[in-house]
Amino acid sequence: MYHIYFYIIIFTHMDLNKVLLIGRATDTSEIKRIESNDSSVVNFVIATNRKFKNKDGNIQEEAEYHRCVAYGNSADVLGKYLHKGKRVYVEGRLRTRKWTDNAGLTKYSTEVIVTHFIFLDSKANGEEEHEHIEDTHHIDTIIDEEVPF
Repeated sequence: MYHIYFYIIIFTHMDLNKVLLIGRATDTSEIKRIESNDSSVVNFVIATNRKFKNKDGNIQEEAEYHRCVAYGNSADVLGKYLHKGKRVYVEGRLRTRKWTDNAGLTKYSTEVIVTHFIFLDSKANGEEEHEHIEDTHHIDTIIDEEVPF
């Protein structure tokens, strides 16, 4: 009981930006390079599905799509092994970026900055099994303008 009380006190005095997702990759991603710091970046989307009964008792299914970004070694591994349809656990934090499009309109995009991930599918023939968790404290040093997307 003492430990639970201790954690509640800690969390009431700090903010938390944490995302945990399990879903499937919607496409095969491509690794890009950030030349200014010679680092890798990969953008990918995972879909999460939920089933529920509507008010008439019929089963409905809906999908939610989550834009994700990984940097460094995580980007290299995800870019190489995460293919369309593969199931993955992703952990990270939300970041919303703001920009102006060609028409002068302000646009927003929210994405998950990946800090940890685990491939969940069993390995295919000839494929190595990879589980990758990385401490990504260096991510905050990458300036958004340097990210080529």
